[in-house]
Amino acid sequence: MTDGRVPRVTATLAERIAAWSSALDLGAVPVEVIHAAKRCIVDVAGVSLAAAPHPLMRRIVEHARGVYAPGAAGALGFPDRFSPAGAALVNGTAGHALDFDDTSYAGIMHGSTVVLPAALAATQEVRGDGRRLLEAFVAGSEVAYAVALLCTTRHYFRGWWSTATFGVFGAAAAAARALELSAAQTTTALALAGTQAAGQKVAFGTDAKPYIAGRTAAVGVEAALLARRGLGGPPAVFEGSCGFIELLNDGHADAGGINGLGDSWRLVQPGIFFKQYPVCSAAHAAVELTQRLLQDNGLSGDSVRKVICEVTPLVAMSLVYDRPATLQEAQFSMPFAVGTMLARGELGIGSLTSETLSDSRVRDAMGRVEMRRLDSLHTDEAPEGARVSLITAEGNTLQGYLGQPAGMPGNPLTDERLHEKFLRCAEAGGIVDLRARGLLEHLDALESAPLAFAPFWKPNRHVAK
Repeated sequence: MTDGRVPRVTATLAERIAAWSSALDLGAVPVEVIHAAKRCIVDVAGVSLAAAPHPLMRRIVEHARGVYAPGAAGALGFPDRFSPAGAALVNGTAGHALDFDDTSYAGIMHGSTVVLPAALAATQEVRGDGRRLLEAFVAGSEVAYAVALLCTTRHYFRGWWSTATFGVFGAAAAAARALELSAAQTTTALALAGTQAAGQKVAFGTDAKPYIAGRTAAVGVEAALLARRGLGGPPAVFEGSCGFIELLNDGHADAGGINGLGDSWRLVQPGIFFKQYPVCSAAHAAVELTQRLLQDNGLSGDSVRKVICEVTPLVAMSLVYDRPATLQEAQFSMPFAVGTMLARGELGIGSLTSETLSDSRVRDAMGRVEMRRLDSLHTDEAPEGARVSLITAEGNTLQGYLGQPAGMPGNPLTDERLHEKFLRCAEAGGIVDLRARGLLEHLDALESAPLAFAPFWKPNRHVAK
């Protein structure tokens, strides 16, 4: 007797992804991929620590204390321990609160800020070691970027925030790998997470954006935990009728992204963009080029009458606030980013204050910055490039073009510069001296660490909140 159903002979996309990610062994991962993964972990851990004093994080942590039961998972920058989903929410929000975390052009997304919190929470749930965390992070990152390539950048340009919509699959895969779920259970985790995929770019410049990142990480963790308990979900979550591809991507899919899992490693190709400024990556080329033109010509910002930033379509659609009223809006404002560089000669973590935004010199400089969209500037190698023209008080014009600012895969930050960024971020979060360096050493040797994260997340000096 049978139930009359015809058995499937072809695996669904979720089943194919799960078969790969559930079997991933760190020993089979190329050395350069492991190195790239550890760079991502160092970076997102640092920017998460730096975010601890942010008012948004105070509200998120207070919420987590009231909603999520105490557990074994730690919150970076805070003494609290939460349930896995609670810790993922806090750490995922912190990772993106300053918009200082890494970016991948596979899907145009902040993969690490949702994958690491999910991997960490699930690893701590089972008291796993650093190797397990690293393995889970690689699995989740590669899955997130494979889904991004499956759907292509059309998804992002339609208004979906791919960090959330693609990242939820990476978070689920990372948590599932840390929990050592079977391929079938991992398929269910992907299905449960995918049916909750959401996130719109209207959130840019508001608290909703980092919160969505945290919520995405939490959804991925919960999906894996529920799959472990035996919940079911649609294995055809991607290609099924009314599934992810049909509803969120107009039915368009390029299965090559899935086919390449384990052969092509997206952590190294196209690689990861590590930020040197705590603002949207779309502003980086113009800011760096402005600073270079000033320094190379011995000019001060006060001697510049006007700055014209000609930018690609991706930059223009990302930097939507000409006159920002809040710090979150300022992170998506070309006038703020370039104007701060003109007025203060730098753009760092310390620039993200209400004092900077209200500074009369900064506001005056912002009024001298103009952004113009120029579609012909776009290239696949430089999707966020910029051409900057400085017009001096004497009427002279200084001009330059920068396609790949420092931190881009084609112009990478050295390990030393990435470590310096981590230490600056840790200090901003109140973790200084030997404790900050101890955490950095722990992360650099993560694959041999007996604990997923050493207990260095508590600040050792007061930071004003």
